[in-house]
Amino acid sequence: MKLPVCFESKSTATAFRSLLDELKYNYKRTNVNRSYSGVAIVIAVERVAMVYRYEIEEIKAIVDIWEERPNSGNITYIEAKGEDTENIRNLLDLFSKKLPRKPWEYTLGQKLRNGWFSQGITGAKKSWLKVIQ
Repeated sequence: MKLPVCFESKSTATAFRSLLDELKYNYKRTNVNRSYSGVAIVIAVERVAMVYRYEIEEIKAIVDIWEERPNSGNITYIEAKGEDTENIRNLLDLFSKKLPRKPWEYTLGQKLRNGWFSQGITGAKKSWLKVIQ
């Protein structure tokens, strides 16, 4: 499950870590890299993002949080992988409620910087609701 988040990756990772601590989950946090491509003029350009990775023992899941820079602004993503999809969905629901605003509620500034139809902004609400409802 890969979902866009309307906050920076560092603050998103901090909020996620806080939730894991509240739930008293045992986890291991590491930094890894993730490559993604952006388009410059008409040429795809390979880029690398730093990933905040959480390996959660209780639900046997791996959660990655990172930022991509498709335009002049960043889009943060959270991606959860694991076999226990019900517990992962529950964790993402709790996480979405812990944030200061819903993770799909981008500010006007974010929409202007990234473009109204940016890959992360368009469909963000639909993606989240599909997972947490």
